[in-house]
Amino acid sequence: MNELTELERMCAEVAPASPHALALGRNRLLTATRTSTTRTPHRWPRLAVTGALALTMAVGLIAVNVTGETPSQPSAVAAAAVLDRAAEAAEAKPDPTPRDDQFVYVKKAQWSGAPGSTPHAYTDERWESVDGSRAGLRIEHGKRAVIPPPKPGEYHILPIRYTELRALPTDPDELLAHMRKLYTRNLLAKDSDEGVARYLAGLLANPVLPSDLRPAAYRALAKVPGTRVLQDVLDVTDRRGLGIAWEPGSEFGGSEMILILDPHTFAYLGTRHTYVEDVGRDGVAEGDKIVDWAAQLAVGVTDTAGAQP
Repeated sequence: MNELTELERMCAEVAPASPHALALGRNRLLTATRTSTTRTPHRWPRLAVTGALALTMAVGLIAVNVTGETPSQPSAVAAAAVLDRAAEAAEAKPDPTPRDDQFVYVKKAQWSGAPGSTPHAYTDERWESVDGSRAGLRIEHGKRAVIPPPKPGEYHILPIRYTELRALPTDPDELLAHMRKLYTRNLLAKDSDEGVARYLAGLLANPVLPSDLRPAAYRALAKVPGTRVLQDVLDVTDRRGLGIAWEPGSEFGGSEMILILDPHTFAYLGTRHTYVEDVGRDGVAEGDKIVDWAAQLAVGVTDTAGAQP
């Protein structure tokens, strides 16, 4: 029996919506794709040692076919393997650790427009105070604007200040449970796999996270039923990546959010969010479909707002 036949057999055994089966399939895939060149049993090479192996074994053989259809069972295994590899990459190259008196810097390419239209990305740079005690800076379309310190009692749906992010659990199961509670509390709604996946994707979009939090977020996302992999997804700068998406529910009106990862390093590249505009804005009528793109170009830590890391 060849390796592909064996891999397909294992994928067929995975129940699509069961977290236990998802974890089981992930472990079987990792075991099947690891080979040893020595007789020492504990020295196994990492899954996807190269980007080519990642695309071939973790996604290309089992995730999507040429028509774009994504079989739910194999894709669940592929998503778990890719997200586990992203967690390992984040552990090997953790985010920088800032001091409370410093600024987190991020440079992004962004654009919003109708689906199918040609993106015309613009650059957005930000310097945000780590502890929120000092004014930050934003440069968008070449224009500078001050980011004021948060007002007393100011609230965000998701923690965004680094000092707030430090308080989040770094165990994947605990982080997943925390996000489920946060979702139901913020939206006063029932638990939602799609909603929790969006929360985790929003967390991963933070340019700098505490060193243990990013790997935990990737592994927590792998535990969300319906998470799947899309091949050859473009970000707004035309970088090609692996898309992490999830089965849409009814509460978001058919909108879709995709997390984009580098296919070689598994680093976060950006997001693509397609939804129906519900309030209307310049050039977009209420009820029109729109795509929001964000591509992360550079991150770092600086001592002053406006300085390059």
